[in-house]
Amino acid sequence: MSVGLKERDQRGALRVAVNCKVKIRPMDLGLPFYGECTDLSVTGMTVQTSYVPRPDEEFDIYVMPARTPGMRREPFSARVKVRRSHRLDVLSLYELGLEIVQVHT
Repeated sequence: MSVGLKERDQRGALRVAVNCKVKIRPMDLGLPFYGECTDLSVTGMTVQTSYVPRPDEEFDIYVMPARTPGMRREPFSARVKVRRSHRLDVLSLYELGLEIVQVHT
């Protein structure tokens, strides 16, 4: 391991940093939860939220696009699976690593 160098990312898909609002719909169709997507790729995303999921839980997520004048604001909708979850020190938020299982069209 090289000292001072960032560990190489082992994920197969390039992640793009974003700052988009998300809505989380658990499968039990209870109340929705909200959060923010901080990175996105073709295979997954990272979300910060107050929602605390179970390991390997699946739920639907809606990612709102950034505001752009003259553009439609259709959310990206997908079924995702929790791959990692840990508590952040800030404001009792959790960071979720989510795998995209199915894209809703």
